[in-house]
Amino acid sequence: MFNWFKKKQKSISKPNFDFEDTIEETLWEIKEEYDLETEEVEATVFQKRNYINYMNECLRIKK
Repeated sequence: MFNWFKKKQKSISKPNFDFEDTIEETLWEIKEEYDLETEEVEATVFQKRNYINYMNECLRIKK
């Protein structure tokens, strides 16, 4: 009668790329916790990587 109260087990999906730092790992943990879209998390991770690469290029040019 109360079977619908039980929370269904979700299969844990791992990202298809390697983590570069703990921020990316944390983003994937947040995704699992709050059931966010995979595309949103991937876009955020790639955007973060691009920003870091851009900052590194600017620092190299400045020297």
